Order: sequence, then structure tokens, then C-alpha cells
Amino acid sequence: MAHEVLLPQWSMGMQDGQVTRWLKAPGDPVADGEAIAEVESSKVAGELLADRAGVFLRALVEVGEVVPVRTALCLIGAPGERIDAGAALARDAASTPIAPAPQRPAPSAGNATQVTPRARKLAVEHGIDLTQVRGSGPDGRIVEADIEALLGQVSDGTYSLAQRRGRIAERLLASLHGSAQLTLSRDIDVTDLTDWRARLPFRAGWGDLVGYAVSRVLGGHPPFNGTVEGDRVRIGSQVNLGFAVALEGGLVTPVIHDAGSKSLQNLTELTAELVSRARSGTLRPQDVDGGTFTLSNLGGHGIDAFTPIINPPQIAILGLGRVREVAQRSGDGIAWRQCMTVSLTFDHRIADGVPAAVFLQDLAQFLSRPEGFQSSA
Repeated sequence: MAHEVLLPQWSMGMQDGQVTRWLKAPGDPVADGEAIAEVESSKVAGELLADRAGVFLRALVEVGEVVPVRTALCLIGAPGERIDAGAALARDAASTPIAPAPQRPAPSAGNATQVTPRARKLAVEHGIDLTQVRGSGPDGRIVEADIEALLGQVSDGTYSLAQRRGRIAERLLASLHGSAQLTLSRDIDVTDLTDWRARLPFRAGWGDLVGYAVSRVLGGHPPFNGTVEGDRVRIGSQVNLGFAVALEGGLVTPVIHDAGSKSLQNLTELTAELVSRARSGTLRPQDVDGGTFTLSNLGGHGIDAFTPIINPPQIAILGLGRVREVAQRSGDGIAWRQCMTVSLTFDHRIADGVPAAVFLQDLAQFLSRPEGFQSSA
């Protein structure tokens, strides 16, 4: 039976995408994991990989056609397999290069297919949804002037939410409406870890340290490491750690796969590399796909604590506040300690409050003693 290859959701704000070029034609053999198309969304461009071996039977969408995530893009089957549209259609497709139909109308605001590189870079920098932009160039091409004109619309204090933050706004709202979100917060004494961090031979931020700790602790708390879609819960076999990166007008969440196998220095280097790609608009699909848990760090902006919103379809997210001095009783006197507040938001349908509290307790114990980091330094 023919297998449908779906448009994956590569980032939190991704709701649709388009095939920019087919790399396979009907009848071509396909290996598992082989690139079969080039696909792009507003923030990510990369290759669509086959999730099984077989023969490319048929493309189901045209080049440049904007479709929602999870839409079937093509069919892969066995050699000689017939598809529902009939053998004649399959033969015609096999002998004709895949391309947009000649009668296809020029691109419009909802299905723009051509964007100049400078316009795309500017749109990424300002978090603008390109599918909502009407191009003024030849054949509806979106040019830099179109993005600059859109940015100029905010001069009177108003702008279009759909154009500036539409995808993210809709995604966050869907996250709140589609799950039973509960947040637990806990203060963690990181005084000893602060001293140890200062002696490291490389630079590691608090997000790196907490990410390293989470990747070690989360394995003992599987209900919080995974995804839920509909009524199906999938617990991750490894920790694929996502972390929110702020772009002007939006967010993107790169993923460090199998973070539990990485040393602290390696984790730090990978984080820096992914942040750089996010800000330059060069993230690849594999850089944002497959996350099982997310960190959101506002500590660098002076925030003590906040309530993070789950990055769907994940089950949980951890918010990091700033490290601050707190006075604590010490014997008959007072001692100043370095403390951080972390906030765990999780889907209450999947887990209850007590297991979440135990996870935070174990995380606090890991972060309060540098011993857990020693072998990684």
C-alpha cells in the first residue's frame, strides 16, 4: 500500500510550508532517509527526507503550493505498485517532469512562491510571515521593498498581528487550548555551582548548565520527556533538548539531539552554533525537528520567574529565571546565597503534580552540587 510522506512541523511557529523543488520523479528508487524534495517555511529551509525505502510514486502537491503541516506531499510504494489515481496517471507522471501546472495563477499574498534573498533575510530578522505578504516584483515576487514597506506600517503604532506574529500567536493559543497546563516553581541554591562555573576553562551560560542537568535528570522522569498528539503519547528514548531563541518579532526553538550524551563543553558549543544559525536564518530542518523537552531562559533579561507555555506537541517546558542573591539563615546569623527560580509547565493530562515536584527536586539536587558536572568539565 502506498505510504504518504507528510510535511513535518520543524518549529513551534511553523504551520505551513511549500515544496520548492522535487528531487525525485515518479518511478525513481528511494532509500530510507534519502532527500526527496527541498521544502521551506518562513524560518526554516531544508530537505524532506523519505521515512522508508521504496519507489517514488507520485507528488501530491505542486512546487510553490503552500500547504499546512501534516499535509501529504507525495507517495512512496513498492516497485510496480498502482496508485488510486490509476496506472495511466502514474505513467504520465513518470514521463513528465514535476513542475507547476502552466495554468497556475500568479502568486498572491496567500501563496507567494518567490522571495528574493534580501527580502527573506529581512523578514526572518523581523519575524514577518511571508505567506501574508503581497509581492510587488515580477510574477508576484516578494522583494526587499515589500518587507520595508510592511515594517513602515508600524510608524503610527499599529500593525497586523497576522503578518508580524500570526503563526506564533496561533500556535501559543492552540497550546493553551489543547492541553491542561500546570506550572510548578522552585528556588534552587546554585552557590557552589556558581563558584565552580567561574573556574571553567570555557564559557558556559546558565542555560547550558541547566540544559546539561536536565538532560541527565530527565531520564529518571520519562512522563515529562516526550510528545502528545491527540490521545497518543510518545515518550522519548533520549532527551532531544530544545531551547527558545528570540528573534525580532518571533521565536524559534532549535534542538540538541540526544543531549544526554553530550559533554558540557560540547553542549555549550552546539548551543552557540544553533543560536547563530537561528539569528542568520540558516537553520536546517534537522536543527528544529524532534524535540522532546524545551528550555526557555529569561534570566539574562533580569526576570526572576515566569510561566512558560508548552511548545506543542511536547509535554513539558522549563523556564529559567536569573541567578540572584538571597539572604538565608545560617546558624545564628544570615548568609547570602546564589539562587535561581525554575518553573516547570507540564500537561496535567499526562502527569500529576507530585511527579513534577519530584522532578524539580532531583533537578535542584543536581544543580546544587557541582559533582554531577565534574566528569564533563
